[in-house]
Amino acid sequence: MNSRDKNIELLKKYLKKDYMIKHSIAVESIMEAIALRFGKDVDLYRTAGLMHDIDYEITEKDPKNHAIVGAKILKENGFEEDICNIVLAHRKDKLEDIESFDEAAIVCSDAISGLIVASALIHPDKKLSSINADFICRRFNEKGFARGASREKILICKYLPLELEEFAEISHAGMLKYAKELGL
Repeated sequence: MNSRDKNIELLKKYLKKDYMIKHSIAVESIMEAIALRFGKDVDLYRTAGLMHDIDYEITEKDPKNHAIVGAKILKENGFEEDICNIVLAHRKDKLEDIESFDEAAIVCSDAISGLIVASALIHPDKKLSSINADFICRRFNEKGFARGASREKILICKYLPLELEEFAEISHAGMLKYAKELGL
């Protein structure tokens, strides 16, 4: 069993809802795409993206502890400090709170994943392959669309530095690689 399989096994120990597993894989795929684009540690980014919400179902009614519990779970399971720190950082929600590239990457990846999924789901065939970055950006500008996808967090991509269109393109391409796993 490879390390990704072990990570998914651990994730499924804590997350029982299928949509949360798929969300985790979506964020993993975007983090991988960012790592590849900017020459970052792909395994670190993929793992942090996959594991970022490991405590979501535990802390759902206690959001102030979200990610804190997750980082503790990961630390107890031998994950490196860098992964735990990225997981902790995904709680940040304003550009002025961001202190590093890693923090910016996880925050905007988490946010745009929901916008991309919602964009695919409104298409008749509900497939990622039927949408593109332009379509995603037009949905971004519709304030009533996918309200849970924080536009402010998505725009943290400027820290990377990426403009929205390029970030949407990179994120969409990353998710396309995992379309079958995502059911999209």
